[in-house]
Formats: sequence, C-alpha cells, structure tokens
Amino acid sequence: MIRVLFFSHDSKYILGLPQGFRELNCPVFVLRDLSRSSIKEAVDHFRPDLMISTGWAYRRHKREHIDELVKRAAKYKVKHVYWATEDPRWTEECSFKCIEIYKPDAVFSIHPDSVSKYHALGLSAGHLDFGCNPEFNKFEPPSSKYAYDVVLVGNGGKAWKSYRKDSVQILLKPLVERGYDVAIWGSRWNRFNEELMGFKIPKHMIKGELPYEETNKVYNSAKIILGLQNDQEMLTSRTFEVLGSGGFLLTVPTRSVNNLFTNNVHLTCSDSPEHTVRLVDYFLKYDETRKAIARNGQSEVYTKHTYKERADRILNFMQLC
Repeated sequence: MIRVLFFSHDSKYILGLPQGFRELNCPVFVLRDLSRSSIKEAVDHFRPDLMISTGWAYRRHKREHIDELVKRAAKYKVKHVYWATEDPRWTEECSFKCIEIYKPDAVFSIHPDSVSKYHALGLSAGHLDFGCNPEFNKFEPPSSKYAYDVVLVGNGGKAWKSYRKDSVQILLKPLVERGYDVAIWGSRWNRFNEELMGFKIPKHMIKGELPYEETNKVYNSAKIILGLQNDQEMLTSRTFEVLGSGGFLLTVPTRSVNNLFTNNVHLTCSDSPEHTVRLVDYFLKYDETRKAIARNGQSEVYTKHTYKERADRILNFMQLC
C-alpha cells in the first residue's frame, strides 16, 4: 500500500488527483501550507512513500520551508513526482524552476511535446493529462444563480500569445458581439485588451472570479459551456471537468480534442465564429440533442479519464523508475 503526500494549496488540484489515489486504497495526506510543524506531520509522522507536487508553489511558500520539505523527504527516501501543469507556456519560468528547487525523481507533463525537455535533463518523464473526479465533477441540481444560455469559466489572457487567443475569437467573440446571454467567470477579464483581441466585452457579462468549489454548479446550470484550449497538443483541465459534470461542452477542434473525443458525440466543436453562432442557435433550440451529447461525454470521461486512472498510471510508472 503506497502512502501519498500531495503538496498543493489549490482546490483545483486537491479535489482531483488525491481522490484518484484514495480510490486505489492509497492513504493520502494533503499538505496545503508549509510550516515546520506541518512538514514534520506530513513527512515524519505520515511517512509517505510518494510525494507529488505541482504548480507555482515555490512562489507561495518561503524557500526555507520548501528546502525543509525536500530535505525531510530525501531523508526518508520518499520518491518525488513533479506534475508540470503549466507547460508549455511556462516551462522555463515555472517547471524548470520547480525542478531546480525540488529535485524530483520524475516529471509528468500535461503537454506531450514537453516530455523530451525533461529527458534532456536526465529525468524520468512522461505525459499525464488532467482528468475528472466523479465525486466532485457530477450531476447536481441547477442553480438559478448560474442559469445562463452560455458560460465561460477560465482566466483572461495577459499577452494572448497562445492558441487561447484563437479559442476566444472563435468561441466567445461572435456570441458577445451578437448579444447572446453570456456569463464569464475568471480573473483578468476586467482588464480585457479590446484593441489586441478586436472586440469589447460588456461589463454585465463579466462576473469576476469563481471559487473552484462552485464550478460544478455552473456546469450543471448553464445550457452551453465554452471550452477554451491553450494548445493544439494538450487539453485544459476544464475539458475533463465540464464533461465529468454532465455539462454540454462547446470547444475547438484541436488535435488533442479530436484524439480523445468524437465531435457531436461527446462534445461539439466549432472551427469558426460563424460556425459557433450556428451551433449555439441549434443547441439552444434542441435541448434533448444537447443533453444526449452531454451524457455521452460524461460516460466517456468516467470510463477513460478519471483521476483514478491517472493515479494508477503514476504508480505504474514509478515502479519502473
């Protein structure tokens, strides 16, 4: 029985992968904040076999505490996996920095093409997508607070240098310009760069930041959820979370989307602004067709893309390291 220490403060991660390990009957200790006492409890007392870290934690915690965590884990020969969830945009600034600090035994990246960069550093590495947690991403009663025709949950860009810009212009722009019933949750939308993006978002559509714990309610209450993608070769976490919730996902036909899902069976894809308008009009009219696709999408991710499957992949990989 593998004992797992999961180091993260972000609910997005805490409500995901740890549940997968629990479903494999692995005891899990979630370490949200670092202090001498919390590190001692997590490592000395819990005595993990495996530690998983992720994200930008080195920016949130004191370096002396991170060094203490790494030192104590090494003392007990705890295997350490770093999950590089900020690839490929922030590989050097985030992932490489965390590797330098944490000195992990292995790295998993959400971006397949980034794996070779870790091999070049002499690290064991593999590809690991996000997933869904059926204990959280599931059907629940809709809330009138989030009952919109179309919603987008996700942060606005800063420089908009990734494929996320294309996603916004294909999916969001035509609906905003035509005055559809759209609600947008996330940070930075109040500083939206209208000149760069070529359109303006009315203030009433911008709802502000949304606690992760509320996201499933949004996906169960809105008719259509827009799913931005950041890269042709990887999938955002919300792709799996929206489908897991039983929500209807309208996204873009990237190679990764097409590799894992079937258009108009598990989700629906738009490849142009005009296509987006036609699809939204159609699926707002035909409720049962929309709901049938949403059910298929949920069934697909529950079968193939849960965090239990992701956790099992990590354990199998680490046995070979």
